[in-house]
Amino acid sequence: MMYSLKRCLSVLLIAILVSSCSRGMEPEQRQRAQQTPSEINIYSKDQSQSGTSGTIVKGTTPPLEGGAEKLGRPKELSDNRTLVNKYPKIMALHASGKTNQVALTFDDGPDRRFTPQVLDVLKKHGVKATFFLVGSRVTGHPDVTQRIHKEGHIIGNHTYWHPKIFAESIGRMKWEANETDKVIRDIVGYSPKLFRAPYGGLNESRVEGLGAMNFSVIGWSVDSMDWKQIDSAAVQKNVMSKIHPGAIILMHSGGHWTQDLSGMVEAVDELIPALKKKGLTFVTVSQLLGIPHNK
Repeated sequence: MMYSLKRCLSVLLIAILVSSCSRGMEPEQRQRAQQTPSEINIYSKDQSQSGTSGTIVKGTTPPLEGGAEKLGRPKELSDNRTLVNKYPKIMALHASGKTNQVALTFDDGPDRRFTPQVLDVLKKHGVKATFFLVGSRVTGHPDVTQRIHKEGHIIGNHTYWHPKIFAESIGRMKWEANETDKVIRDIVGYSPKLFRAPYGGLNESRVEGLGAMNFSVIGWSVDSMDWKQIDSAAVQKNVMSKIHPGAIILMHSGGHWTQDLSGMVEAVDELIPALKKKGLTFVTVSQLLGIPHNK
């Protein structure tokens, strides 16, 4: 009896100490502390002025450095329209001119939960899409990356650790893009021409820098809002209410380990036939914009 009481008191004391430490943590530390055991110690990361380096275990899905989409997205879409007007040869949010084509795009993969489900749905409907992949996750899931490529989809660059590049140095941005180019090339045989900034966060110097690196910077004109973890009906409503010929549709095939993107998967399965009934056809971003998919 006395032993049980002592043990209970010890457990209670530990809980109080852990809670106290957690309250004193910085937000990033607190996020790491709340991760599941399978996500802890996935990688080791050392930041420097020029970029980030780390070791990743295959079969794991490294966290997104900037956090979940809904926690980090800057309200800069209107600025992105201004950037497109200033840099029309580098950046695009949709296709210009008359076309009955639209492009499905998926960010933040690959992972083992939702990316394979998305691929199954696309295969079911015979649709090709564009996947903007995070380099660290490509390294963690080379087999899923190979599947995306082998099934005829196009791969774009979405940085290596998913930082807010608009808040980082130009050197860091270049490292992120180059390292992602390298790991994608090693697996599928080409370096992507297409680049999408995490959270859509850009400014003039970033667009100019990416253009100098021979990237086409891709935004979107239709946001499914799937990153809010909404159900299938809500995802479909968001897309159908904004859809237009030449649209680039933003979705996510991965995210934070706590995010539930099942509503997105269900929505894609129903949106494809619904949009086809409207006379729209599905193509990759490269096909939609008439640009190469590789450098």
